[in-house]
Parts: sequence; C-alpha cells; structure tokens
Amino acid sequence: MSEAEEEAVTLGLAYAGLRESQRGLVRAYLHRDPDQWRNCCGSSCDPCVLRIGNAVTKARDALGLARWPQDR
Repeated sequence: MSEAEEEAVTLGLAYAGLRESQRGLVRAYLHRDPDQWRNCCGSSCDPCVLRIGNAVTKARDALGLARWPQDR
C-alpha cells in the first residue's frame, strides 16, 4: 500500500473513531466493492461494518477515488 493510501486510512480511522487495530479492515476494503462486504447483520457488532464503511469512504475521498453508489 502506498504512503498516500496509508495516510488516507489513518484519516479514515480517526474520522470513524476506530482503533489502530482496525487498520487492516479499512485497508482491505479500500478497493473492494462494498456489495461484497458492507452488509450490517444487525447484531450490534463493534465495530459495525457500517462504521468501518465510514472510514473507508473517508479514506477514498482523501485519495480522490470515486464514491460507491451507496455512499452518494
């Protein structure tokens, strides 16, 4: 992962209030279609995949990447 992507992930983590230990999740989902992973199960997971999605969206915005349709 590039330095710019790592900085964007850091920004996303801070924005969503996630811990550094969740960096791998944000990193893994950065370029992955959210239809493959962004489905809340409703069981109050911590962190919820929707919260992780907020971090991913913020990171993608920081990188100037297009938003996914569900983020518009």
